[in-house]
Amino acid sequence: MAMDRVIEKKKMAFWQWGLIAVVAGVGGWFAYGLLADASIRTYRVPAEQIIVSSVQYGAFEDLIPIRGTIQPFNSVFLDAVNGGAVEEVFVEEGSFVEAGQPLLQLSNTTLRLSAAQNDTRITEQLNNLSNITDGFETTKLNTERNLIDTKYRITTLERQMGRAEKLVSDKLVSEEEYEAIVDDLEYQRAVLANLLARQVLEDRIRKERLIQITTQNDKLLENLEVSQSSFESLLVRAPISGQLTSFPVDIGESKQGGQRLGQIDVIDQFKVVAQIDEYYVSRVAAQQSANFTLSGREFTARVDKVYPEITEGTFEVDLVFEDPAPADIRRGQTLQMELTLGNAVETLLLPLGGFIQDTGGNWVFVVDAAGEYATRRDIRVGRRNNRYVEVHEGLEQGDRVITSSYSQMEDMERIQLTE
Repeated sequence: MAMDRVIEKKKMAFWQWGLIAVVAGVGGWFAYGLLADASIRTYRVPAEQIIVSSVQYGAFEDLIPIRGTIQPFNSVFLDAVNGGAVEEVFVEEGSFVEAGQPLLQLSNTTLRLSAAQNDTRITEQLNNLSNITDGFETTKLNTERNLIDTKYRITTLERQMGRAEKLVSDKLVSEEEYEAIVDDLEYQRAVLANLLARQVLEDRIRKERLIQITTQNDKLLENLEVSQSSFESLLVRAPISGQLTSFPVDIGESKQGGQRLGQIDVIDQFKVVAQIDEYYVSRVAAQQSANFTLSGREFTARVDKVYPEITEGTFEVDLVFEDPAPADIRRGQTLQMELTLGNAVETLLLPLGGFIQDTGGNWVFVVDAAGEYATRRDIRVGRRNNRYVEVHEGLEQGDRVITSSYSQMEDMERIQLTE
């Protein structure tokens, strides 16, 4: 009877263990790659739906596009100085008017009555001042007449006294008559001294009062002029020559004091009024130039005034035309212009695109050499114009960047470009 034989299990060869280790390593590495790749937020997009631009060195022209509107260089608004009802309209809207030309007549019974009362009261006060002045002159003449009479009386008495002295010694005139002449002479001399003192006092008082009267008279005349002008303001006249571009008034309509009546534009000279993004408020200054094309010709304007007040994210500038100025332009016409903020400099440039609104220029997606993926990269940018943005950090010449909008991929870390 045959005996069972134990079969010994063969051990694996060393090369087999090595093969298993290699297979396991490759499988682990592949699995790790899949897991790591899955953890990266990836957005897949067809390559034809995006715009890829290259970073390059070039001359950066510090230009910004602006849109301006043609406006008259000088405009004057017509406001009602005093309110009233429109009684008569002398011109139509759009007419050309001359300075001082009547435009419309307002009616205001209350103002008319008030002006008449003021005229009467001021005229009475002027008459009173005139009477006071006349009184001073009359007093002056009376004092001078009294001085003449007194001096004449003194002269007469001095002659009488001289003759009387001789006659008294001959006993032809009594002592009493002689003394009466002497007493009368002394009295007249005292009267003369009094009149001279009174004349000095009257002259001083008259000069002081005449200065006061002159001042009061000037004020009254000024008040009279204001009163008359307030009434005359009911007849609205053109303050300058130009085109009456706005005049919304109708006969019988009531206008309040200070209410806008219309506008006159000086049409022989124009300016451009432009709204610029507040981002450039610190970089726009007077005398900067702007270029534009009109009817196939190139023209230049310069910044005349900068209004730094920000309204709804923009500020306003006025530009004036350099010679030669364009002909046949119209009020309200729009112009597309390029404003030069500085001199051109050589720097690293990235074409401008929709990405700048989504990232603020803080980061971009950079395409790899194979053109299959684009990864997110932080950058730092500087100035920008309507074509390029300056690159200070994060990119190098030749880098390819997605410059179209990132609106669908802002939260992604990688972009996969598909066919």
